[in-house]
Amino acid sequence: MFSLVKLYGEVDDSFCGYCKNNTAAKTTWYTSTGPLTVNDYKILIDHGWRRCGTLVYKPVNKKTCCPAYTIRCDAEAFRVSKSQKKVLRVMAEFLNKGEVPNAVKKSNNASYPTGCGGDKGDSAGDTSKHSEAVKPKASGDSEMATTARDPTTSSRSNSARKKRWKALQDRMARRAEASGIPFEELMRDYLIRRQRRLDKNKPKELEHYLSLVQPKEKAKHFLDVRLCRSSPRSTEFDLTFEEEFRLYSDYQITIHHDDATGIEHKGFIKFLVKSPLVSVHDSQAEAAGAPQFGSYHQQYWLDGKRLIAVGVVDLLPGCLSSVYLFYDPKFAFLHLGTYSALREIALVRHFHRTYGPSVASFADFTQYYMGFYIHSCVKMRYKALFSPSYLACPETYKWVPVEKCQRLLDQGKYARFAELADQQEEDPDSAVLLLPFSERLASMLPAKNFTIEGDVIITTVGIAASVIKKQALQVAREWVQLVGSTGTMRINYVN
Repeated sequence: MFSLVKLYGEVDDSFCGYCKNNTAAKTTWYTSTGPLTVNDYKILIDHGWRRCGTLVYKPVNKKTCCPAYTIRCDAEAFRVSKSQKKVLRVMAEFLNKGEVPNAVKKSNNASYPTGCGGDKGDSAGDTSKHSEAVKPKASGDSEMATTARDPTTSSRSNSARKKRWKALQDRMARRAEASGIPFEELMRDYLIRRQRRLDKNKPKELEHYLSLVQPKEKAKHFLDVRLCRSSPRSTEFDLTFEEEFRLYSDYQITIHHDDATGIEHKGFIKFLVKSPLVSVHDSQAEAAGAPQFGSYHQQYWLDGKRLIAVGVVDLLPGCLSSVYLFYDPKFAFLHLGTYSALREIALVRHFHRTYGPSVASFADFTQYYMGFYIHSCVKMRYKALFSPSYLACPETYKWVPVEKCQRLLDQGKYARFAELADQQEEDPDSAVLLLPFSERLASMLPAKNFTIEGDVIITTVGIAASVIKKQALQVAREWVQLVGSTGTMRINYVN
């Protein structure tokens, strides 16, 4: 199995969906793909690319008004922030009692994030015109071992801790002598009590806040979350397609002020349903009940009958990538953008913990990709609140803590986050290239440096250099440098 990629190259956009500027420079590199293996797409998103339907694009950060950096969150290490806890409590309050807190009612006119992948700037609205042209640490003593050992063996011990430990042992020794209870038993009981106290004060996990919702038999409402395969389209997806489209239309008109006459089924399908992603069937995952890698729609049904939100997501090797979110504007008070992102992080954790031990493909499924982070766009900064998060350096593609990156971006819109290191780059001329077969074209290529399969000549960029246009050759070599590794991708010049 391999991927096919058609190259368009750099395109100068006339309008920026982030800063709304139609005069500043905004350059983007475009390709169209299909099929595209999930492994190859993982290579691409780790190098700053992003898909919208079958269109895969990469902002040219040195030539754009709003540089965009790939951002991801380590889901297994995720720590819920105070504001995120509030969002989860608002949802629990609504589902359990059917009530909307007064504070939320008063702020109902505020703008809410539309999901980690659902920013207008990296959605269909911004790329469609080119489709044809181209854990906080606990207190210090919480790290003490839970067995009765002298802490002087720890590299983190200090004189004050040694004194406290020695004083504790002296007290326990006196108590043991007075009570007749063995010293070891007293120490063991003390450590058990102490651990219980620490566990009680330990920061609560995401799953705890999600579990604040009562069982549906007791609650006023319930939320049914369904993961439907959208490409290839599953029966469940087809049965709910029209409901999704109605929700999408309402969202685009109300939230993004799109013209109703311009919202059509074909556009919805093109950018949020169609996907180039393919993968080899994983029989081990199927046997365990795990999903196959590919594209999905995560639907949120209120009381099992009213669709209030849909998150478009890709399941890829090692990660879940958020693509877009649309929701019922009437339920904006539930902060569905943030809530859906938290549910997607919880989904990553669930898949990793449930299937990771037995299914090889989910053993490292720990990352949550949130699309692009744009420091100059205030509405995008909420993504950095999903902690711990990292940005991919635009030059080295190493993952760097977002806090460090933000300090650099405060000094300028574009920054390299990691030092350049000696690394072997892929030779652009070794990239595989497909040409339409003709006797004349085949005769122009060096013998034994190409193969013919049906109506296609398979060769490399270097071999084809003498028969393709100079501009096409330049674009192909530039693309190889931008993707880092071509994986199984083949440049398609056939059609």
